[in-house]
Amino acid sequence: MSEPERPERRARVMDPSVRRGLTHPRMSRRAMLKHACMGAGALGLAALLGACGDKGAGGGGGGGGNKLPNADVGSAAWWAGQPLTKQVNFANWPYYIDTVHGQHPSLAHFTELTGIAVTYTESINDNVPFYAKIRPSLQAGRYTGFDLVVMTNNSPPLGYLIELGWLTPLDRSMMTNFDKYAGPLVKNPWWDPGNKYTMAWQSGWASIAYNTSAIQEPIDSVQALFDPKYQGKVGMLADPQELGSIGLLAIGVDPAKSTYDDWKKAAAKLKAQKDAGIVRQYYDASYITALKNGDIILSQCYSGDIYQANLNSKYRNLKLVIPSEGAMFWTDNMCIPLYARNPKAAMTLMDYYYDPEVQAVVEYYNNYVCPVPEAKQVLLHPTGWAAKALAETEKSFSVSPKATAEAVTVFPDARIESLSRPYRTYKSQEELDAWNSLFLPIVQG
Repeated sequence: MSEPERPERRARVMDPSVRRGLTHPRMSRRAMLKHACMGAGALGLAALLGACGDKGAGGGGGGGGNKLPNADVGSAAWWAGQPLTKQVNFANWPYYIDTVHGQHPSLAHFTELTGIAVTYTESINDNVPFYAKIRPSLQAGRYTGFDLVVMTNNSPPLGYLIELGWLTPLDRSMMTNFDKYAGPLVKNPWWDPGNKYTMAWQSGWASIAYNTSAIQEPIDSVQALFDPKYQGKVGMLADPQELGSIGLLAIGVDPAKSTYDDWKKAAAKLKAQKDAGIVRQYYDASYITALKNGDIILSQCYSGDIYQANLNSKYRNLKLVIPSEGAMFWTDNMCIPLYARNPKAAMTLMDYYYDPEVQAVVEYYNNYVCPVPEAKQVLLHPTGWAAKALAETEKSFSVSPKATAEAVTVFPDARIESLSRPYRTYKSQEELDAWNSLFLPIVQG
């Protein structure tokens, strides 16, 4: 991916109105959850994120063995002084880790190898409310109750946590597996240069999909979304960031490098699409239902939803496309909140998940973009612990580990990697307001 130069810390400018929220692709594994896409102003910035007036913690204090002055947190000396405890508290999203009969084989294997017990909770249903939950503790210099959390790169909370100094810089000496096995899409990412604070958990794309039973000709461009011959049968996402991003791709502009003038042109194209009656509806995660039942035959989509739909033979006519203009690439990231009581155990667990055998077991369950390319070979030729764990999981799955290994949406080739586009990072609150003022009226009008 070609990335623009970015500051080490994000500006304190991102609003919950631009989040993907529960329209995030993980919904394919938690479809029972209620979800809705939020418009601008649905949650007040001051009321929920409450960060604009906060002062960065700067590190240190509060919990665990933080024995050195605040400024030293995350330094080599600080990490050397941290004990390797036998406990770690891990907060993740529901249905987002390998699970067999209510148990998590990878976590059990980790404890067997290290002696570190993991308290695993599915505490994160949305980035923003979870951030609101832990922010008071961070602001007060207290332990949040979690040593390891998973946050989305394109969500306001991760930007706030980095900008405010509320994440512990990682111990590079404990990232052996990551340095050896992490794929190019998650190494040195634009949202966290040098992986100072984060290591990817899973990734995916916001892209387009179509019904091959209704559309005979192959589609390989976002321009299909604007084609009048699909009038009334096109679905677009209601999230203003997703909508604006695909509008920019449609006019040939990289969203990450776009200008206000580009936004106006993209908004004009999207408005013309709407006025022509091409769009049936602007959807939250319910677009997948509309695509399945034929209300729409072409739509913006999330890659995980289409992969999961294809597991059912009834919906194998739904085809995911990584268009020639590119697709928006998101990543959920493991990170250690400041004041964690068990930071070294958290680092141990994070790097453990970059072992190809371990990641293969997780990936077979998750089916998102794997951060460890070498896990593909494990899925094709499993041995030892991984073979046993995969075989047990396969008993309740409709596809084989080989099918996961061969899915280009799980293990993308070089062409797809080159088409993965980063989202826009706003440089000021005024930029964010300007973006929303252009794209939200299209959805709401």
